Amino acid sequence: MTFLSSAQMREWDRLAIAAGTPGGALMARAGAAVAAAAGRLAACRGTDRVVLAAGRGNNGGDAFVAARCLHAAGLRVEARLTAPPDALRGDARAAWERLRDAGVPQRVLADEASWTAPADALLPCGGVVVDGLLGTGSEGAPRGATAAAVRWIAAMRRTCGVVAVDLPSGLDADTGVPADPAVAADVTVTFGAPKAGFANPAAWPCLGHVEVADIGLPAAARPAGASPQRFIGAPEIGGLLPRRPAAGHKGDFGHVLAVAGAAGFTGAPALVALGALRAGAGLVTVAAPADCLPAVACHAPGAMMRVVATEGGGMTPAALAAGVRDPASFDVVVAGPGLAAGQGTQAIVSGLAAGRAPRLVLDADALNAFAGRPEALRRPAGELAITPHPGEAARLLGVAPAVVQADRIWAVRELARRTGAVAVLKGAGTLVAAPGGEPWLNLTGNAGMATGGSGDVLAGAVAALWAQGLTALDAARLAVWLHGTAGDVAQWGNGGMAVAPEKLARAMDAAWRWLQAFA
Repeated sequence: MTFLSSAQMREWDRLAIAAGTPGGALMARAGAAVAAAAGRLAACRGTDRVVLAAGRGNNGGDAFVAARCLHAAGLRVEARLTAPPDALRGDARAAWERLRDAGVPQRVLADEASWTAPADALLPCGGVVVDGLLGTGSEGAPRGATAAAVRWIAAMRRTCGVVAVDLPSGLDADTGVPADPAVAADVTVTFGAPKAGFANPAAWPCLGHVEVADIGLPAAARPAGASPQRFIGAPEIGGLLPRRPAAGHKGDFGHVLAVAGAAGFTGAPALVALGALRAGAGLVTVAAPADCLPAVACHAPGAMMRVVATEGGGMTPAALAAGVRDPASFDVVVAGPGLAAGQGTQAIVSGLAAGRAPRLVLDADALNAFAGRPEALRRPAGELAITPHPGEAARLLGVAPAVVQADRIWAVRELARRTGAVAVLKGAGTLVAAPGGEPWLNLTGNAGMATGGSGDVLAGAVAALWAQGLTALDAARLAVWLHGTAGDVAQWGNGGMAVAPEKLARAMDAAWRWLQAFA
């Protein structure tokens, strides 16, 4: 999925209408998509209260449609307008009339003071606010009542979830630079395609979880992309993993071997196993030191355990060979989390990369063991995936972490080129790239996931999806979207606090359900 400029989106809309799709039909689909996202966010937060802030343009019309859909679904809904209904035109006016006829509560707050008045100014803690104030056609910073409404949304976000219609009000669709003020959303439901400005990291604090809604724009008329990156969007990845056959059994869905753990890192194998199981692996075997057995048994009881002897707290190739059958008998091997750096780890990974594993996912210390020597990891095409965070990527490439973060697109391309792997560069705006290919940008996930162990869950998920028959690139794209969405769902449910990795893994069930809306 490519990023499009605001001019490209306007042209695409024009072509759709010229081909016979009424603008009101596009608005109805857009509003329904916003309502669905707002309803899911409300469910995560345990609320049935939604307030929609609507401007006078088409974004306001989308919000009116969403309000009517939510009202029909039984939620407690109110629309708040920054302009009187007489100022509405065209499809937005028609959407407001249907809102009025449906009996949805509404009020007009057309001056700045009305958005700051204490009477009924606050939503109940945990409610949801929908930002339908400004769209891609707006220029400059919000003004007047619109600016006051944006500030009101900012105040509400301390206790409420926020859904933005198409893009957060105050964010430039083409540059991604936020104005003052600008809405910071938990979910942005954008229509047709991600906007060009979404690729700018400056936009990410405003965007939250980005969801692309298909509103029926003709695929044949889609403009060319406006960015060298591609976007990992649910509409495209939702159909990657085939529906399971009714007669399927555990042997049909891949067997993952996790080589992980060492003294002081006893939780890592359990988290890798959790990630693999929650991502659908039919079988998971963990090869780890005896100290890791209690954590695996407690957190991932569905995984099988193979105890591997240690020397100096870490595993050796000989001990691994004695404790586990031939790695070639597994569908995917994931190695590295909690292994600890050292010659034993380097030898284990070298042996796996040399051919003892059919398909190999490397993370953490499996990458650190090859600092400055990424070419030593090369395997035949399609047999290797790596999942470094910026520090691990920097060590592998022999540069400072600041160099990686200053040009993440260069870094992920270089990782893929020099290792021959599908590379996943973790962090805000996780990137996925295959050798010689365009990077794919993921805009799910949040800072609450910045806790030790989150990456172990991701490595297990990549391995599991790869073991179920996807290509390495598709497995990585789907895994990072699911992983980030699980983090979002978990954070929305706990009020915005940090997300423990075991909770992140368990929230993948909810991420799968979220994805089903697009499959």
